[in-house]
Amino acid sequence: MSSNGNDGTGRDGRMTMARRVPAFLLLFLGLAALSPAFAAPPEAHKVSPEVAKLARASRPGDLIPVIVQTVAEPTDDHMVRLHGRGGVLKTRHTAIVGYSAALPAAALDALAEDPEVERVSLDGPVRAFLDIAVKAVRADVAAAERPEIDGRGIGIAMVDTGVSMHADLERQKGLSRPIEIDFVERGKGFDDPFGHGTHVAGILNGSGLLSSGPDAFRTFRGIAPGARLISLRALQPDGSGQTSDVLVAIDWAIQHRRGYGIRVLNLSLGHPVYESYVTDPLCRAARAAVAAGIVVVAAAGNDGRIGSGFGTIVSPANDPSVIAVGAMDDSDTAAREDDVLAPYSARGPSLIDHIVKPDIVAPGTFIVSLRVAGSVIDLEHHDLVLRAGEYLSGPDGDRDGDYLVLSGTSLAAPMVAGAAALMLQQDASLRPADIKARLMASALHDDRLPFETGAGYLDVMAALESDLRVTEAPSPRAVPGPDDTVVMEPLGNGWDGNWKQSLIWGGGRRIGTLAATENDMVTASGLVWGGGSSMVGASGLVWGGGSVTVDPEGADLFCTGLVWGGGQ
Repeated sequence: MSSNGNDGTGRDGRMTMARRVPAFLLLFLGLAALSPAFAAPPEAHKVSPEVAKLARASRPGDLIPVIVQTVAEPTDDHMVRLHGRGGVLKTRHTAIVGYSAALPAAALDALAEDPEVERVSLDGPVRAFLDIAVKAVRADVAAAERPEIDGRGIGIAMVDTGVSMHADLERQKGLSRPIEIDFVERGKGFDDPFGHGTHVAGILNGSGLLSSGPDAFRTFRGIAPGARLISLRALQPDGSGQTSDVLVAIDWAIQHRRGYGIRVLNLSLGHPVYESYVTDPLCRAARAAVAAGIVVVAAAGNDGRIGSGFGTIVSPANDPSVIAVGAMDDSDTAAREDDVLAPYSARGPSLIDHIVKPDIVAPGTFIVSLRVAGSVIDLEHHDLVLRAGEYLSGPDGDRDGDYLVLSGTSLAAPMVAGAAALMLQQDASLRPADIKARLMASALHDDRLPFETGAGYLDVMAALESDLRVTEAPSPRAVPGPDDTVVMEPLGNGWDGNWKQSLIWGGGRRIGTLAATENDMVTASGLVWGGGSSMVGASGLVWGGGSVTVDPEGADLFCTGLVWGGGQ
């Protein structure tokens, strides 16, 4: 990497993301760097904004669900004080130091003043967000050229709505059937009453049995059919759940990783970014899993249609150690030239910390995978069920098939998780950082913004051929640079050595010229960056109640609110 900037880097080694950006964006980034809202909260401020907001809107005796992180393991005296304040313990955690509880709103201040307490966060809700797709990421090439690489011997833990047994998940002698561990009560008669987890499981681990044979002309095979699938059911029958239940599932995966051979953790779920990844309990748990040697893959989120879509990455995908996966639309073809970013796919950078996300993209639109007959998704969206005649020839083509089509970053994430399992079977010595670096370095680069498609499009075969080794692989932070640029600031030591930023990002990306259109007046909650053919403003957390307006005639930018003070 040269120091003259010709390879897209500055003298300090940071990657230039744009040669010129609007002055207002640089002003915003500069102010954000000085604002407490964009840094790790000081020790004196222990209560997350979401908890404080909920407490203000509650009556004194109303119970608020919280996740309490403590300086060390909470003592017996601390638990006595919790109960004395009317708190009800839900569970203790191990991936993070602390516990989940329900606490009266009136007792929040006293809890925050407790010297054992480091942080009080909201136990908020989380939600769950192949034949063509497999070819688009060249998993079919990998299967043909290296048929022995199918994920065998690698455990993939999946935190989701559960898995109902489907013929494509049954296994012949010598291969492990999926196992399930329940952390919430299941619905009557179903292991996966919602149907989301089984669909994700098919992408990870489906054999394609019911779409194979002499009558089949399309086969829906998962990425790693030989892997051991461990279903950690932490979401309710309606696809929703609590952060604390996901934390318990991650605790279990870390504690039992050796006994079940767990090397990969798939999280096709998340919640909005409430606080910095530094203190976010879900991010901290994900980091603990990575530190324990588990590759953590998370869906980037499905809020790409909100405002400009920028700044909509969810937790824990915003954590630098996690592989955040965005979704592409493969246009129902194996060729990648006609693929486009799915409009729902969340875009970076992340709120609060400005982490460059997603890290990589994979197909996520109209993905065919396993159907759970009678599940919530099957009943409410029966139009998404494939007819048997869409993949089998024969006289009964009009009957309901055994597969259905869904879209979302939830379905892009398991493609990357499955690829990680193949890589680990091929070389069990790889660490999570090696997997992330290889996936990103081998991805098919394009001209889109890194805030949209990250390092590029998943290429399973290229990832298997990579020999990259790194020490760390944290996603970088976007910060203002010299000469009207935005640069990627390395986090940790992962950008040193042989994992050069130019290798991952291909020499930098232009942010693009800002041309106004008649639809340029857009507002959204959270951080929004301008790019492409529209200039987008935001109101809410970042802009302090302000807004941005673009004049379609002269493209003049007028800003109001706490950040801009009415300036132009």
